[in-house]
Amino acid sequence: MTDNPNISPSKKCDIVMKGGITSGIVYPKAVTRLAQEYSFQSIGGTSAGAIAAAVTAAAEYRRRKGTDVFPEVDKIPGWLGEDAASGGGSNLFHLFQPQKSTSGLYRVAAAFLGYKGWRFWLRLAAAVGLDALLGAAPGLAVIALLRGSHLIAGGILGGVIASAGLVLGAAGGVVLKAVRLPRNRFGLCTGYTEPSPGKPDSLTEWLNNKINTLAGHSAETPLTFGNLDDAGVTLKVISTCLTLGRPYAMPFETNEFYFSPAEMRLYFPEPVVDWMEQHPGTSTGHHEPVDTTGLVRFPDARDLPVIVPTRFSLSFPLLFCAVPLYAVDWTRRRMAADEPIPQKRVAGDAIGHKEPRRPEVVWFSDGGICSNFPLHLFDSALPRWPTFGLNLRETRADREYKSLKDHVWMPGSNRGGIGQEWKRWSGTSCATVSFVTSIVDAARNWMDTLQTMVPGYRDRIAHIYLNPEQGGLNLNMPCKTVNEVSKYGSQAASRLADRFLRGIDNQKETPMTWDNQRWIRYRSTMGLVSEFLARFDVALKNPEPGDRSYVELIARGHGTLPDCYPLTPKQRVCAGTVMDEIAIAGQHLESCSLDDGAPKPAPSLRVRPKF
Repeated sequence: MTDNPNISPSKKCDIVMKGGITSGIVYPKAVTRLAQEYSFQSIGGTSAGAIAAAVTAAAEYRRRKGTDVFPEVDKIPGWLGEDAASGGGSNLFHLFQPQKSTSGLYRVAAAFLGYKGWRFWLRLAAAVGLDALLGAAPGLAVIALLRGSHLIAGGILGGVIASAGLVLGAAGGVVLKAVRLPRNRFGLCTGYTEPSPGKPDSLTEWLNNKINTLAGHSAETPLTFGNLDDAGVTLKVISTCLTLGRPYAMPFETNEFYFSPAEMRLYFPEPVVDWMEQHPGTSTGHHEPVDTTGLVRFPDARDLPVIVPTRFSLSFPLLFCAVPLYAVDWTRRRMAADEPIPQKRVAGDAIGHKEPRRPEVVWFSDGGICSNFPLHLFDSALPRWPTFGLNLRETRADREYKSLKDHVWMPGSNRGGIGQEWKRWSGTSCATVSFVTSIVDAARNWMDTLQTMVPGYRDRIAHIYLNPEQGGLNLNMPCKTVNEVSKYGSQAASRLADRFLRGIDNQKETPMTWDNQRWIRYRSTMGLVSEFLARFDVALKNPEPGDRSYVELIARGHGTLPDCYPLTPKQRVCAGTVMDEIAIAGQHLESCSLDDGAPKPAPSLRVRPKF
């Protein structure tokens, strides 16, 4: 037996963490603080939140094996903020390593993302200097040619040409580098470069080592979702399939995808890809032949290394390369036997009469494109333990942030958290940029935004406020800033634990307790059930003229249309009984009017596809 109380906390919780690139440094100390009093049952996140989720899952897995490694998780922000041994920035900055073909463009981007003041201009000059000089060359030539006969005129004319050429050369060089992005899988970094002596580890290499070390696994036997499942730990992260235009929760619940081992080795360490090759997914037979030459079926959930979906989720557009998988488009038309195959083929055209189908590339990118704060991941009608949410926001102009606690906000009453977050545009050029980014934000975040306002959700979210120089795309934050931001996570976790375990907030009694949260969820859910069952009863008893009733559809004999999804005799009897009981329950609930006085704004109960 161990004397460490953190090995087996008596309380359980789930946690979901929002994406935010380097803002994710708030999470290690947050989960470490929560781990002192809770064991993590289900852990989810997107993008940077997915990194934190994977690390948390690995630490919780190891804890259930008898070793508390959360103190090691607590050290991560400190290491990230330290200067790299190789110099030239922090360890955090050096995790982002470009491929050779995009190193020039990355240097331009890094100047904007990692440096301020004179360091910015120095870095930018180093990145675009050669292109700028080539652009200025004609003007310098004019000055040289006219310096003898027309010194002043030549100097003015040449100076104007050189200045314009300087700007155009630099801009043209950036554009020429940018057009190479599609050849580099639409990004600057795959996230992985092969380790070499004296060179810092890239993000995927470092993260894979960190996950396996925390879990107590070797590189040859990476931590898998099956390992987590056997230990009672659930991990889910979100990625976006741009080809199919939809989000996916990973690990997949489908086995439709294939991968190219050669391509995966551009994204992951050799042992990870070897493992994937040795554990291909379960094959589902299909009546049409499929040519899978050079491809391997993507591993089933149990055999999938945790690092793989984590990297899929962390694919911030353009900074990180999109990740290719392959799938068969079963909707493509097959040609008739007498239909000639065209000499020039185009993507997505009809396939030949006897041509085998071939999996085509499908591109996966950052999970935040569709769902940056998937608070719904572990929903249940009535919670048995809390699902905490850690949300990242920008500091507000109307608030002062003098102390640590000022950077964390939670609703102080059941009416709190309903107000909507505003986006304001000012100036001319800045307003145009803000307008465009607001369009993108509204398109990708509207569901997450509404979810954070729902009763029973908004009261279990800690909102962490960061200023423009903290987190986000600030890749080269000073160590002091990294350490300061990481403490916000600890503050947020302390407030969540204080509220839900001790009924206090900032050392004062609060009504926002765990029992309060459970009661809010009960009232809100019962209001929805009341409305749902009332409508169910109406539809059950009042078919439109000429339509069969649902009772008649249940009781129809074998061979009577519709003949799909038939009920067994036992199911038919059960369905009839349940229908009667639901109708009676609907009548009772309608007379009770349990939706009256329920928390607002009222959520909706509807059928939604799983992703």
